Amino acid sequence: MGIFNAIEVIGYFAYRPVVVKPYALVSARGADGNGEQEAGQQRGALRWQLDTGGAVKESSPAVVNGTVYVGSWNHTLWAVDALSGEERWQCRIGGVVAASPAVADGTVYIGSWDKCLWAVDAVSGRERWRVRTDGLVRSTPVVADGMVLFGSNDGFFRAVDSASGASRWQVRVGKGVRSSPAAEAGSVYVGSNDGVLWALHTASGQVRWQLKTLSGLWSSPVVADGILYVGSADRHLWAVDATSGQVRWKLPAGAWVKSTPAVAQGIVYFGTADGYLWAVDAVSGERRWSRKVGVWVRWAPVVADGTLYVGTNDGRMWALDAISGEERWQADTGSPVFSTPAVANGVLHFGLQNGRLLGVHA
Repeated sequence: MGIFNAIEVIGYFAYRPVVVKPYALVSARGADGNGEQEAGQQRGALRWQLDTGGAVKESSPAVVNGTVYVGSWNHTLWAVDALSGEERWQCRIGGVVAASPAVADGTVYIGSWDKCLWAVDAVSGRERWRVRTDGLVRSTPVVADGMVLFGSNDGFFRAVDSASGASRWQVRVGKGVRSSPAAEAGSVYVGSNDGVLWALHTASGQVRWQLKTLSGLWSSPVVADGILYVGSADRHLWAVDATSGQVRWKLPAGAWVKSTPAVAQGIVYFGTADGYLWAVDAVSGERRWSRKVGVWVRWAPVVADGTLYVGTNDGRMWALDAISGEERWQADTGSPVFSTPAVANGVLHFGLQNGRLLGVHA
């Protein structure tokens, strides 16, 4: 076990529910500098919260058909009403859930530290099947072409049948996989802990190309307009041609890039380990803007309706203008934000280290 995994395991066993300072809106401004007009609808204001009883850490919510699905460190997959925050069901999983769920065709797929990928009925919360690997499953799966594609810390990347869990193929891609895959146009892309970006044929697992970066890839690749964007612990954001594997550009970011990028309107957004949020041109890699928002920006930002949302390790949720980077509002949650937010129907959903799942007015 590496030092980082050891630290996280210690953190898990040390976890106890704690009393924290209440969620507080720090500031809220509309585009014209004024607050929201409608009482009770102020942007950044808390709409609902749910105590999961375990840290919502690394597992980011997926919102599908009015339901929020998210995992917690007390071995539970949750389904919650997206508008009210009321529990719909919970499913006991065999280990810590530090991967994000993928939802497709009425099934929730999620990995666990019990070394399994689980398939759970999205309506009832009942287990449909599980697939065992030889390592922790921290890689969020992707569903494509009737298969679930995911990585494991045992160094294999796997494709299994989405209905039955039967193996389709598996490929060794390094010492371990924490990065989550991206699939597009018959290819699936994934990074390994030893710093290699892989392109595999979705149907067969055949290697199309591979690219060695200078350090581990814990960021997940994102595909946009034929280009892969991925962050590396080598302190760079990489832009790679999705077809050939040729490097288009790489941007020195000054610190680890574990944050998965977000791409919108020709801009790539990502965070760094020194607490900065960056916006760069997707074609050239030139910096549009950057600003300090916290201690560490580890999780992916999200863009919705011209607003960029990102959480930080010091417990802040930020809403910024996606073009200028100017602050629209920020909120102090009272606990580290270890979760990528999800936006649906005007509500921002995200989890906290203290075990709370929040619904906030976006």
